[in-house]
Amino acid sequence: MNTVTPYSLVESWLQELPEWKSRLETLQAQLTHLPGLTQKFDLVAIHGQGQKNEAILHEVIKRIQFREVEIPFLQLKIQVLEMAIHSLTSEEQIFIEQRYVLKLPTPLILEKLNIPSRSYYRLRRRTLDHIYRIVGGADSILGLGNEILFQTSGEKVAEDWHAKGEDSGKEK
Repeated sequence: MNTVTPYSLVESWLQELPEWKSRLETLQAQLTHLPGLTQKFDLVAIHGQGQKNEAILHEVIKRIQFREVEIPFLQLKIQVLEMAIHSLTSEEQIFIEQRYVLKLPTPLILEKLNIPSRSYYRLRRRTLDHIYRIVGGADSILGLGNEILFQTSGEKVAEDWHAKGEDSGKEK
């Protein structure tokens, strides 16, 4: 079975890899503030109507959502793509590093790899084909966007919380 590789899609995954890693680090750093935020629920007294700690609660819900949904998803995407990159030959790995990590222009890559332009494009095609096949092709998790995750879990939690808050306010 001969499938057509969407080269622009595979290249977009490779270009997004540093962004995914950065996002993962940011989310993990934000989670370190979660215990401090949850302590504030006990420390804030509520007098009268309204909830003074509602903003804190929204932040806690958002960070729990990150921990439960987005962080594992990003980790999986990064692992899948890095596994595919590590399965390449050393020449292909150098090509990936120079082209998509260092973002060097094509003439510089040609010079560093010491290959003619025709070989460069064959190498590019072969490398992208290999990565696409290793990550699962059209069924790859890399093709899923973050929108799917948050519509199914985080927004539901926030909507449920707001619905309970509105219901308890009506009963008073």
